[in-house]
Amino acid sequence: MNFDPQIPDWGKSFSDSKLEQLLSYHNWLKTTGIKTGLISPKSEQFIWDEFIVHSLYFYKVIIDLNTTLSKVYDLGTGAGIPGIPVGIVSPEHVQLIDIKQTRIYELERFLNTNKQLNISALKTDAELLIQKEDNSIFLMRCYIPKDQLIDKLKKNMYTNKNSVFILSSKSDSQDLKRDLFHVKQEKFLINQDEYRFIDVITVK
Repeated sequence: MNFDPQIPDWGKSFSDSKLEQLLSYHNWLKTTGIKTGLISPKSEQFIWDEFIVHSLYFYKVIIDLNTTLSKVYDLGTGAGIPGIPVGIVSPEHVQLIDIKQTRIYELERFLNTNKQLNISALKTDAELLIQKEDNSIFLMRCYIPKDQLIDKLKKNMYTNKNSVFILSSKSDSQDLKRDLFHVKQEKFLINQDEYRFIDVITVK
């Protein structure tokens, strides 16, 4: 494997034995993923940095939460990012959620071919799913911007008790209504000189 950087040291314990599966997913993204329009044309290095390593940071956040929650949903999953890498390295079941059936078909083909038994794909409205599921972990890489999620929580549009939202962010969290929910932010070096933020919002 010629990608630089490699998976960070903190990921070795849960990814070393799964490296072949992660590379298989990487290969699927750069071929089928691009061909079917699940992702736009990207370099192999970009796919590795942004879609594989970045997804593993989501799993690191889950581990650091030390939570008993076992229901994990990847909302607006698209090409299975970050849900598939998380499911590959995780013993928990991960459900990929998307509203487009064509995406679900492609994801199911990949999961069946690669025998990813703890990952499933479901066509459904993520908004409706959020409203009915409590005690869950919701991964949101591109589904909804942080500010919109915060606004929905403030207005009690999402009333999930004991749930955790883990989502990508481009900036520091500021001016958050902490009496409604707890927010923390993780900052990660995604490659040699670029940082990414992941917000963790716990509904009280």
